[in-house]
Amino acid sequence: MLFATAGAFLKNGDFPSLQRAGVRAVIAAVTMFLLLPEARRRPDRATMLLALPYFGATCFFVISNTLTTAANAIFLQAASPLWVTLLGPLLLRERAQRSEVLMLSCIGVGMALFFFAPASESASAPSPRLGDMFAIASGVCFALVLLGMRSISRRDPTHTAAAIAWGNAFTAPLSFALMPIVGQSPVVGDGSTWLTILFLGTCQVGLAYALLVRAMPHVGAVQASLLLMVEPALNPLLAYFVHGERPHWLAVLGGVLIVGSVTASAVVSRRRLATPREEAQ
Repeated sequence: MLFATAGAFLKNGDFPSLQRAGVRAVIAAVTMFLLLPEARRRPDRATMLLALPYFGATCFFVISNTLTTAANAIFLQAASPLWVTLLGPLLLRERAQRSEVLMLSCIGVGMALFFFAPASESASAPSPRLGDMFAIASGVCFALVLLGMRSISRRDPTHTAAAIAWGNAFTAPLSFALMPIVGQSPVVGDGSTWLTILFLGTCQVGLAYALLVRAMPHVGAVQASLLLMVEPALNPLLAYFVHGERPHWLAVLGGVLIVGSVTASAVVSRRRLATPREEAQ
C-alpha cells in the first residue's frame, strides 16, 4: 500500500522530475540505513553494479509519473516480469517455463493496448506517450534490479537490504548530475513540496522496502509477489481520488491483462511448488 502512493504524490510539488527523484532517494537511503542495520555495510562490486539499473528503475518511474497517467506508469512498469523472463536465460541461465511463456504473450498484448488507447494530454499527464516510454524503460531497469538481487541473494540474502539502500544513495548524485544535461534547474520549493517529498522518501520508498525486507524471511516469494500486486491495483485509484485521472478503457484493460497474467503465473508457480511438498508428506 505504501508503494502504491507514488502515483498520487509524485505529481505534487514544484520540484523538476530529476530533483524529485534525487531528493526522494536521499531521504529513502537515510531511512533504510536507520531502520535496517544490515544495510550499513560497505558496498561491494555487485552492489555497485546494481546502482545504475536501480537509478533507471526509480528515476524513469518518477519521470513517467510526471508525464503520463499514474495508471499507465504503474501498469507498464508492472510488465517487468516480461523482461525478467526474456533476460533471465541470458544473465542467470534460467529457462522460462511454459506458463511463463503464456504470461509473456498476455503481457505483450496488454502493453500493446496502452498504445492503441488515445493519448489525451491533461494537467497531470502533459506528455502521455513520452511518459509511457519512460515507464517501459523503468520496467526494463526494474527487471535488471530483480535479476541482480536474485544473483546477490544466492550468495548472501542479507545483501539485499544493502543493495536497495545503496541504490538510493547512488541515485541522488546521478539525478542531480543529469539535471543540467536535460535543461532542468533545482528549485527551492515550498513547504507543501517538501512535505510531499519527505513522505515519499520516508514512507513510500524507505519504510516500504524496510517492511518488505523484514517480511521476506517469513513469507514465500510467490505469496509476496501476489501481495505486491496491491500496488498496481491501488495506485490508479489513489491518483483518481487525488487528481481525478481517468485512464482510457483500453489502458485499463491492458493493465488488468498485465496484472492478471502476472498473478495467474504466480498462482501456477505456487501450486507447482506445493505439489512436491504434498507428495513428500
